[in-house]
Amino acid sequence: MNDLNKDTALKRSLSLPLLVMFGLAYLAPTVVFNYYGIFTQSTGGMYTLAFAITTVVMLFTSFSYVQMVKAYPVAGSAYTYVNKSVQPHIGFLTGWVMLLDYLLLPMICYLLLGIYINEFFPVLPIWAIVITVAALSALINIIGMKTASIIDTTIITAQIGFTLLLIIVIAKYVSGGGGAADLSVGKAIYNPETFDLGNVLTASAVLCVSFVGFDAVSTMAEEAKNPDKIMGKAIMSVIIGAGILFMVTSYFTQLAWPMAYAELEDVDSGIFELFPQIGEDWLGNVFFITDNFASFICAMAGMAAVSRILLGMGRDNILPKKFFGRISPRFQTPVNNILLTSVIALTALFYQDNLFGAASLISFGAVIGFFMVNLSVIFHYYLKLKMRGGKNTITYLISPGIGMLTLIVVFVNIESSAKILGSVWLVIGVVYLAIKTKGFKTLPPEMSLEEQ
Repeated sequence: MNDLNKDTALKRSLSLPLLVMFGLAYLAPTVVFNYYGIFTQSTGGMYTLAFAITTVVMLFTSFSYVQMVKAYPVAGSAYTYVNKSVQPHIGFLTGWVMLLDYLLLPMICYLLLGIYINEFFPVLPIWAIVITVAALSALINIIGMKTASIIDTTIITAQIGFTLLLIIVIAKYVSGGGGAADLSVGKAIYNPETFDLGNVLTASAVLCVSFVGFDAVSTMAEEAKNPDKIMGKAIMSVIIGAGILFMVTSYFTQLAWPMAYAELEDVDSGIFELFPQIGEDWLGNVFFITDNFASFICAMAGMAAVSRILLGMGRDNILPKKFFGRISPRFQTPVNNILLTSVIALTALFYQDNLFGAASLISFGAVIGFFMVNLSVIFHYYLKLKMRGGKNTITYLISPGIGMLTLIVVFVNIESSAKILGSVWLVIGVVYLAIKTKGFKTLPPEMSLEEQ
């Protein structure tokens, strides 16, 4: 029995630096540029402030993840924590809501590809680009071709390299009298003339999705060396590292073009208007290549992951086994799930002129999932284990409580249409769970949110 467990156990090969790099890679460093136009405009030039608020919110939540990964050092993340600490039915619904993120991630990637390629080649309509890249991604996933890790690493390195390059170029531009003509400008963070708390919080709500890399780190607990010692450090490092990178980058873009919020012509592709503004048109070509490769690989990885999540749910008979639990005998991949995910990703066609709305959809599931992880800390440590008094009260009640309150504020400011569609998805999950558990009389089947 011990030999069997040894053979089937995941290999513990990930060190702290590798976990941090994995988390940073998952959240894609160039995402700060993808949202540059829409949030520079919507926040009145306070994109950095929106990132700062999001970082603070995520710090409380990531601290809760650190506590829960100590309690349950296994893959599964938010679903596992809520299932084991709060209640199985609620855990199932938490997993169901977060499944929405997995299903829609490829959609955002395809939409970005469509918008950016159309920006360079206007003769190609966005809808045609989306359909083409979705079909290509599906084909690659069906055939079973896996992207080599060395390619992933190269592209992530290129993203970070481009980010640092742009910061240096902008610093030189501003120091030479361009843009704000000063590297230290308070209004680049807070401008009382354009400040609107609601708009900034709405941006922060969507930007929570930019930090999902730390959640991805928690799913690697079974493959980490000494998880008790390094998982918490890895999670916090990803949040702090990403927060600093996003804030510094957005700050410099604001310095480069202080009035961008009022002068941008097309906010969805606003970053391409920044490059000629600072007299460096060639940067647009570099970014175009780097970011599109990153988006395509992100979409492929997302599709591969969610198709296998659905496969696991099918095998466990959580979803109809005949369809979701089937592997193609020819390709040995979950073809049904890949095709279904591709069709769902094509909802990008409805958001060709609304990148903000598409991003808001994903934030619905992320914010709820983060909220439930904070709640899990209170249930597991403060209520079940009765770890109270002094430091324990701060760690296991006050800190996660603050995390929950900040996320409620963030949730209230999510776009209404996203909350409506997300709620519809949640209701479908409740109805499905009620049928599956005979009116909630039996425990729900176990659901795994890790790759199979």
